[in-house]
Amino acid sequence: MTQAKSLRALAKYSAQIGADPLLIQSAGGNTSVKCGDKMWIKASGTLLKDALHKDLFVGVDAAGIARAVREGSALADQPQEFLKAGELRPSIETCLHAILPGKFVIHVHCVNTIAGSIRQDAQDYFAPRLAGFDWAFVPYAKPGAGLAAKVLAAAPSPKNVYVLANHGLLVSADTIEQTRHLLEAVVLAVKTEPGECVGLVPTPGALSTGHSTALPSYLA
Repeated sequence: MTQAKSLRALAKYSAQIGADPLLIQSAGGNTSVKCGDKMWIKASGTLLKDALHKDLFVGVDAAGIARAVREGSALADQPQEFLKAGELRPSIETCLHAILPGKFVIHVHCVNTIAGSIRQDAQDYFAPRLAGFDWAFVPYAKPGAGLAAKVLAAAPSPKNVYVLANHGLLVSADTIEQTRHLLEAVVLAVKTEPGECVGLVPTPGALSTGHSTALPSYLA
């Protein structure tokens, strides 16, 4: 798949999940795709639901960021230092995407996942629900290099599903179809019934006030 096709596929799926308040609230969450020497990731402060109408993605040096995380370099928390294309500021969670080997990476603030992950018995709670997945539980850390380091430490080899305590879900795969199916399956597996566990009220998503008629460069 060419870079243009990969970005179009990412934009289409990003807009879809960005419109779901059970997965994404306001400017939260981020998506990415690795193409050659660049990783294209959602820019900080932008809305995934706008991916088909606005330029959201910036290109960064994924290998460089991943190396900075593994070396414990302070640069890992300065993703703008690895900018290769675009003028927007990369998300502070860029390092989360860079350390995973999957071509596509999706990070959502899944309400049902957060509700389960704030339990004291969170790992035991998710174990039967995610028994069929290659997953790991990651203790809470502030977004950035510290969280990326905990993701690396959560398992001896990379997983394609991570439950981030009091934060959400991180999934990755090599095609957009695999990534979509994986996320949908995990979201279904962790779905809870009212009263099953303590839940969190999602932050209302920003209401759309209309879209520009100009297409993003990756859709042109």
